Amino acid sequence: MQKEVAFLTCHHKETVVAPVLLKQGYIIRVVDNFDTDSLGTFTGEVDRPLTQVQTALKKAQLATELTNCRYGLGSEGSFGPHPQVYLLPWNLEVLALWDRLHEHAIYAIFGSSETNFSSEKINSIDHALSFAQKVGFPSHGLIIGTPQDSFFAKGVQDANTLIDRIHAALKVSASVWLETDMRAHMNPNRMQTIQNTAEKLSALLQSFCPHCKLPGYGLTEMLNGAPCEICSTPTRIPKAEKWNCLHCNFSEVHPLIEVAPAKNCDVCNP
Repeated sequence: MQKEVAFLTCHHKETVVAPVLLKQGYIIRVVDNFDTDSLGTFTGEVDRPLTQVQTALKKAQLATELTNCRYGLGSEGSFGPHPQVYLLPWNLEVLALWDRLHEHAIYAIFGSSETNFSSEKINSIDHALSFAQKVGFPSHGLIIGTPQDSFFAKGVQDANTLIDRIHAALKVSASVWLETDMRAHMNPNRMQTIQNTAEKLSALLQSFCPHCKLPGYGLTEMLNGAPCEICSTPTRIPKAEKWNCLHCNFSEVHPLIEVAPAKNCDVCNP
């Protein structure tokens, strides 16, 4: 049986999400009559008062309120340094599906280093064009300046427009801040990551809690401490997965391995 899902988005994310969720019988209904920028913007004109996960859920809940649909969907992305390799950029995406009838949320979270997230302070047209080429312009949009600048502009995807705006900006400023536009409709790399997140959500929609039977039952924690095969000292290698239901809090521990190789032991291989 098909289920209608109200998706609160103004940046065409449904183009990559809808085909994925359709496989599970969920039909996307786009809700674009709410200004999602009011919940926060990447460029800082509006601060995001909630966490990334909370914001995605807020959008999903608003979608159900605006349409009276049982199901709502919200999306929120963030960008920063890679959690392990600091010099690499990192895109973290969250999709939240809200079931208003059961007051139940399902979260799909996916991170990727496949992002062009970047920024530079430029001082010439050549410098700007070099940066643009490096980040995949014009298929990937650019932002010129900051909200405090008179020449601030988002969504630049045309070379002539870029040159004209940079030329005008350099008349009033010795240098200009130039950055990638990370809004989904301006960034094909991010769209791919959102699609990957939707695939993860699709899998969760097929995973049902053994206790309450609602979907979304999945991995929530890796339990480290697999004992060394030689000295039995706990290592940093995961020994089990913890699966949890966010609705009824039922959980299970699924063992992974009984012992870890000695090469991963801080005692045997310091």
